[in-house]
Amino acid sequence: MSKDKNDDVGYGKPPKAHQFKPGQSGNPKGRPKGSPNLLKLISKHAAKKVAVIEAGTEKKMARMDVVISAMFNKASKGDVPAARLLTNMIALATQMSADEAQTGYSDEDLRVMLAEADWQKMLVDLKEQASDGDY
Repeated sequence: MSKDKNDDVGYGKPPKAHQFKPGQSGNPKGRPKGSPNLLKLISKHAAKKVAVIEAGTEKKMARMDVVISAMFNKASKGDVPAARLLTNMIALATQMSADEAQTGYSDEDLRVMLAEADWQKMLVDLKEQASDGDY
């Protein structure tokens, strides 16, 4: 009984009966969709409401609001690290909002896209000419 080269079995070459079938995943269950990542977990916990007594009255605030309020209070009392952290957060938030506001394309992006569209139209025209026998 002779074996073909394709029937070799060894490290990294499982028998045909044990190989994945086309369209079959090696990890069928995989990571569940929507499983939480770190940012989702932080956002979830930051949005939870907690009871806070402020100016003698109890009210519910999001945890992130409480943290930011405490940072402002510490910074206003002269806590330098809190003030530094607060100014860094403000700068980062400003940068993020500026990035979000900058939607659309720059002049260079538009020029490149128009040049690409012209080039594609030229190819379509050449193809039509070739099919008509003009070229």
